[in-house]
Amino acid sequence: MSHAAAPPIPTGTVTLLFTDVEGSTRLWEDEPEAMARALRRHDEMMRAAIGRAGGFVFKTVGDAFCAAFATPQAALDAAAAAQRELGAEPWPTGRPIRVRMSLHTGVCEERDNDYFGPVVNRAARLEAVAHGGQVLISGATAELLTESLPEGVTLRDLGLHRLKDLGRPERVFQLEAQFLQQGFPPLASLDNPELPNNLPGQLSAFVGREPELTRVRSLVASSRLVTLTGAGGCGKTRLALQVAAELLGTARDGVWFVGLASLTDAAEIPDAVAAVLGLADQGGQPSPIESLTDALREQDVLIVLDNCEHVIDGAAKFCAQLVRDCPRLRILATSRELLGIDGEHVYRVPSMSLPPAEAEADADAVDEIAASDAVRLFVDRAQAQDPGFVLDDASAPLVASVCRRLDGIPLALELAAARLSSMSLRQVSDRLDQRFRLLTGGSRTAMPRQQTLQAAVEWSFGLLTALERDVLRRLSVFAGGFELEAAEVICAGDNVDAFDVLDLLSSLVGKSLLVAGRTPESVRYRMLETIRQYAAQDLLRSGGEDQVAAVRDRHAGYFARLAEEAAPALAGPGQGNWLRRLDLEWKNLCAAADHLAAEGRTDDVLRLGVWLQRFAVSRGYCVVLTWLRHAVTSADGGTSVLLAEALVAIGWMTETLQRIDADAQVRAGQCGERALGMARELGDRRLEARALFVLAGVAFFHGDTGRLRRLGEEGVAIAREIGDLHLRGELLACLCVGGPSAEVRRLRLEALDCFRRTGDDMYAANEMHMIYGLDLQEGRLEDARAYLTEAIATAEKLGARVFLYFMRTDLVILRLIEGRHEEAASLVRQCLLTARRIGLHLDVSELLFGAACCVAWQGDHARAARLHGAAAKEMAAALEIGSITWTGPEQQLREREQGGLRALMGAQAYDAEFRSGAVLSRSQALDLALGRAAAA
Repeated sequence: MSHAAAPPIPTGTVTLLFTDVEGSTRLWEDEPEAMARALRRHDEMMRAAIGRAGGFVFKTVGDAFCAAFATPQAALDAAAAAQRELGAEPWPTGRPIRVRMSLHTGVCEERDNDYFGPVVNRAARLEAVAHGGQVLISGATAELLTESLPEGVTLRDLGLHRLKDLGRPERVFQLEAQFLQQGFPPLASLDNPELPNNLPGQLSAFVGREPELTRVRSLVASSRLVTLTGAGGCGKTRLALQVAAELLGTARDGVWFVGLASLTDAAEIPDAVAAVLGLADQGGQPSPIESLTDALREQDVLIVLDNCEHVIDGAAKFCAQLVRDCPRLRILATSRELLGIDGEHVYRVPSMSLPPAEAEADADAVDEIAASDAVRLFVDRAQAQDPGFVLDDASAPLVASVCRRLDGIPLALELAAARLSSMSLRQVSDRLDQRFRLLTGGSRTAMPRQQTLQAAVEWSFGLLTALERDVLRRLSVFAGGFELEAAEVICAGDNVDAFDVLDLLSSLVGKSLLVAGRTPESVRYRMLETIRQYAAQDLLRSGGEDQVAAVRDRHAGYFARLAEEAAPALAGPGQGNWLRRLDLEWKNLCAAADHLAAEGRTDDVLRLGVWLQRFAVSRGYCVVLTWLRHAVTSADGGTSVLLAEALVAIGWMTETLQRIDADAQVRAGQCGERALGMARELGDRRLEARALFVLAGVAFFHGDTGRLRRLGEEGVAIAREIGDLHLRGELLACLCVGGPSAEVRRLRLEALDCFRRTGDDMYAANEMHMIYGLDLQEGRLEDARAYLTEAIATAEKLGARVFLYFMRTDLVILRLIEGRHEEAASLVRQCLLTARRIGLHLDVSELLFGAACCVAWQGDHARAARLHGAAAKEMAAALEIGSITWTGPEQQLREREQGGLRALMGAQAYDAEFRSGAVLSRSQALDLALGRAAAA
């Protein structure tokens, strides 16, 4: 049986057809059964008409269709045919199904069979002002159709209309034909006299914000007073205007925008509103507010009251009286803090949605990056400066980084994009640390505080009390957020009492200068980076370097104490909670380490690194290793427990995080020898055993099995002597090399028992991973799978990224052994990105081999052969230093996969590709595995 091929997805310049059934909600309410039958028939007819014209339906929402066509003529044919057939259909409903339609042409972004961008938005806005049975055509499309209209079809010029996106006016044409209705009411555009309003036009398109629009529309529909709050530049006004435009038909007496930014006295508010509404002064009224209230008492109006924050008390009283005395009036207010009156519904306008942080490091994540509203806004505004600007593999990670560093604040994004008229994207990104100097030059028609980022922030700071400003300055020392206890420690002192900090935090949240988010355990506060930078500069201006140093000292002290408290718990039953807490505070811990190092407090840096070593290894944070190495180099000579602990930590972290670096392993051995001498001099038996563990690890990587076992036996004896169950579990691993399999399995199970009894789930998971390898070697596939599955589940729960990398890599190989290539392929990319993000310090040979097998299964044989060559190169290096071992089933899989591919390609072609892969660097090999063309 054969099937007709689907039409190709139009790309580049396309014509969009948008359709929607008029009054469908009422029909569903009145005739649900008949409407269900009618909609099924409607859908069949629409799909048939679109399909016959070669169109592609890329989205349906309820009864609305969105289709794309390669030419405007094809789109017109589909619209005309659909309307002809819809008009002739005997509908089962009491009144006929009437469909409004629009056609618009332009260049669209196509991703995953969907379309995005201003052209899509414009088509939707055009369709929204049409009536049932009407086909509206944009000026751009009409111009292309002028010479190719079908016989009996004409276009009627309806003139310029302002659509509800508040953007530039659109010249609108109406399709006319004998089979179409001849007369329609005026379009439901902003120019319709039946929709009175004064909504100002905008020079740029409204981008994204669909969830926000939906939520605010719903609030305004159900509430008399809605206040949009948020930080300066977050887009409160633009969101309020867009919501107002979309609600035009819901207020009989109009939608009116009243800007309060230029007012200096709250008493002027009633007069400002009256002037906008064109209400004459009601002589004899005791006050302007009474006069206005009397005039609006019976009116059905929506008033957008913009920028209330600097006259907040007067605005609150004004709104309270109007809402109380005018039962059909609704108010949509914008303010940096809520009005605080009865009946107020508050919506905190968030920053625009951002791409995931991981996407910045992934050049393949263009689609994921492009889906972010912040990126969409930046690209739209960038293309206004440079029509050739595109979001591609090269620019996408940089755009994602810019958007994240600017917190998705629309004003900041627009100002940054404006700089592209004279700077490259890289130059803009490199200068964001001086954002208050860089982000200037906004629209001359905007309020002065909207023309530069600094002016926008200064406006907010100017509304603070002295105490609020002092606290905000001190909070600028935090990186990545904070909790109440930390804020009390850092902010208390001088004129701020610790008991007042909570109230001050609440006030700053209310004024949109802090963001509060609830975690499962507590409330966590954060400051937008733009606000934080300004507050930090203000702290320096007001208190000088001594004050800055004092605040940073308190900050570093608090987080050092936190790390000290966490250290013992990271090896016990509470490790999951502490790992998650340290995840939240990671940026603060880094800031603390930087400050301590800059102040020359070497011992404090050593302590911090020692306390965080287990956390750093689980997350792959090599920077902690860097702290320790620099601090050890700077430390005074001599012997101390702290220095010995730091040397042990350096050795252990090096073995784990820089496993394939032979030079690093040499340095690890030097640290272990030095630490061992110190431990013995100090008589510290536990430290001695830890140093032996480091040296045993180095012996393993150099293939010295005899020394490895001697050091392990000595360490295990010490652990038994001092009764340290956890340390015994660690050192037992040193005895699991080179012995009989039954003995090795017994030792692994003993170590697993040690970790389970001490509550160390992370090490228990690692031990289960080791037992998996033993079971796989001996052909116990079910047992192996069970151990690996449990190990991965535990590591995922703990967020142990490095441990997960090795476990998931082995799971890829296991899936390939089982012939489950599709499941293996879905894991490969995850592991490849982890290897790249951790910094290429991990062994990647097994992963590259797994990627080669998956790529071959997907049919890309040449790339698979190159990956086999790259994997073989990495494997030889890893085997030389003993960082991996291959079980029998894994070796059999390798021979089967490589032999099968060689036979399929032919020996000559396979060998040539294999050799080209064997000369790739590790970074190039990972790029090749990820499918990046640059490395091919």
